[in-house]
Amino acid sequence: MLHINRPVQESAREAFQLCTSTKVGKEQGRILSGYEESIVKAAETFAAACTASALHSLDRRAFRPNPPDKNHTTALIGLYDRRLRDKEYPGRPLYDRIRNAPGKCPLCGIGRIKQVDHHLPKAHYPFLAVVPDNLIPVCADCNTIKLDRFPATGGEQSLHPYYDDIEDQLWLRAELLVQPGPGPLDWRVRYFVDPHHTWGEDLADRVRFHFDAFELDSLFAKQCADELVTVGAALEEVFLAGGAGDVRAELASLMRFRSKPRRNNWMAALYRALANSHWYCEGGFRDIAAG
Repeated sequence: MLHINRPVQESAREAFQLCTSTKVGKEQGRILSGYEESIVKAAETFAAACTASALHSLDRRAFRPNPPDKNHTTALIGLYDRRLRDKEYPGRPLYDRIRNAPGKCPLCGIGRIKQVDHHLPKAHYPFLAVVPDNLIPVCADCNTIKLDRFPATGGEQSLHPYYDDIEDQLWLRAELLVQPGPGPLDWRVRYFVDPHHTWGEDLADRVRFHFDAFELDSLFAKQCADELVTVGAALEEVFLAGGAGDVRAELASLMRFRSKPRRNNWMAALYRALANSHWYCEGGFRDIAAG
């Protein structure tokens, strides 16, 4: 759920012309050349829909050959599968610049970028197969989760890393849940979306959908265990010196540190939740760190 700049500057027309610049058979060249203007127009329509959060309203018939033609659709999808991704074809440098974008996966904020994903799947929108705005650098896990899904409603639009930017607004929260009882301590950290007060319902629904679709509660919670063992050991000295108040202040300091440069990351949300937990600050950190 990170906003990033598009890793490449090429337009849709430039990407298409690069992919078809060499090693194109006579018949393939005849088919593909007839779609250049349709691809450029589809890219413009897609960009406008991204800006307006209206991808669900797009008519898929405007993004594929009309009348339907299986051979033409295969040729258009092949623009990506072979002419952009294949190392032997001229579009590969463009693919590499997207796949090698620096930073974490923008869809989850944790995974290492290894692949390129179509924001709208090429199987359903073949005119967008090599449109740069539709090509997103992602980690393998997020690419596997997303598959060929596309939005049927406004609330089913996952966030687009090039167009959607909610990083300045605090929306990621967490809470420490502890279940008392005999036996080993039963606890977990739950992450959830707390919509910012400036958001409308449409954006709130989209962020919740994205959060659930990419299973971010589970992903973030898995990161917590080692962190809580480490910080729990460090808090013992703080507690002995100043009690729960000093522990709370230390956790708040860690939260501020972890909020830079991104406010909505799992560590900042974790430390905010721990600082707000009376049980944890009063010594519960020892029980969790003990395992």
